[in-house]
Formats: sequence, C-alpha cells, structure tokens
Amino acid sequence: IWYINRIIDRAGKPPEERKGLFNMTENKHGFMPKQEITIGGIAFTIIQTAESWVKCIASECIGNGVFDTKNRNDFAASDIREFLQKLIGAGAPEAMFEYFNVDLTADDGLKDYGGDCVRVGLITCDEYRLLRGNIPELPDTWWWTATPDSPKNSFVRVVYSDGTLYNSYARGGSYGVRPLCNLQSSILVSDS
Repeated sequence: IWYINRIIDRAGKPPEERKGLFNMTENKHGFMPKQEITIGGIAFTIIQTAESWVKCIASECIGNGVFDTKNRNDFAASDIREFLQKLIGAGAPEAMFEYFNVDLTADDGLKDYGGDCVRVGLITCDEYRLLRGNIPELPDTWWWTATPDSPKNSFVRVVYSDGTLYNSYARGGSYGVRPLCNLQSSILVSDS
C-alpha cells in the first residue's frame, strides 16, 4: 500500500483526482485488461482500464532504435519520442489519443526531469512493475522504458528478454520500442 500511495503522490494531482489513477475500474464500453485491439495497423494490449479510457501498450515492438543519439536519458528530450509520434501519422485518428503525463522520476528517485505530457509515450518502470501481469512478455526482445536510471548518468532502464529490468546507455543499443497510450474507449467503440 505504501508503494502505491507513493506512486499516486508523485502523480501531482489533487487527492480526489488521483483516487483511481492506478486502480482498475470497469470500462463502460466493456474493454478489459489483456484484451488486444488494433490501432493504425498495430496490435495493442489493454493493460489498464478506467470508466471512459483504457491504457494500452503495443503487443510487440513496432521497431528498434537508440533511445537518444546524443546519449540523453531524458525521455522529453530524446530522439525516441519523435519516433513514437509516427504512430499518429500512420493513420490512427489523433482524437483517439488522450494526453497523459509520463512521470520521469529516475530510478534513483531524483526528479530532475519532471514529467512529459504526451499522446504516445513509453511505459515507466513504476507502471511496468504495477501492471506487469497485464503486459505481454517478449521473451526474445529487450525494450526501452521512459525511466532514466539517474540524471547523474546516461543510462535508461530497459526490460530484458526475461522480463527483468536492466540498464543501457541511451545511445548504446538498438532496443525495441513499445508505444504506450491512453485511448478514449468511446472512439474505440465507434471505430469497431
């Protein structure tokens, strides 16, 4: 309970608005965790539900890339962030994607990078730990998270092929990219 409260406190919203941030609530359109949907030709898995939106992660990596060619581990300034924007350009309706905050608190607890408001992002280590049971495993693939190891170095946290968390230099590997997004479930229903 302490761990979940700590995550919710970092979300920066007033207590009433944060109440359901990481709780699963029934989606009024019938979407469920672990359900797969297709957006812009890409398969996504629902990993979290709320009354009117769902949080999804790409079921597989949509490509591989370096987190940042300048070795920055700040997601908001990274090259990978631009790569993710291509999803919207690939035919998925922009109105479908809700803005959400990617908490860029480093794995060592430093908050130098704050957060980044995006329509398409990467999962953080805190979200990965909390929602891991709903995320499809990729046993032969390493993939990036948005979480920096520390602002004092250039490491970024990655999910290793066995599901454990590991570090890599931001420019030091061509790892998988799994977009994360929050979608309005009413638009998903109308697009079906």
